[in-house]
Amino acid sequence: MRLSLHCVGGFTGPAGAQTRDVDVDSLPAAKGTRVRGLVQALDLAQLPPTLLKPRPQSWDFTYTLTIDDGTPRQVRFHLDAAPPALRELVEFIERT
Repeated sequence: MRLSLHCVGGFTGPAGAQTRDVDVDSLPAAKGTRVRGLVQALDLAQLPPTLLKPRPQSWDFTYTLTIDDGTPRQVRFHLDAAPPALRELVEFIERT
C-alpha cells in the first residue's frame, strides 16, 4: 500500500505545496499495522471524494490524499472537515 499526501494553501499558496509519500509495506510492522487500521477506519467506500469547509479562509490548507492498495482512491479535504481517522492519518504521514 502506498500513501501520497499533497498539501497546498496557507499564505504561501501553490508556492508552498508539499507532497509526502509513504510506502506502508516498508514501514516497521507496528507502524504498518497502525496505518492499515487507520485506512480501514476511514471506510473509503463511504467516504465522499471531497470534505471541504463551507467557507474556507485564504490561509486554510487543502489536502489531497491518495491511497493505492491496488485500486487508487483519492480524497480532497480541509483538515477541519475531516473525520478523526483521516486527521490522525495526516498526522502520521507528516511525522514520517
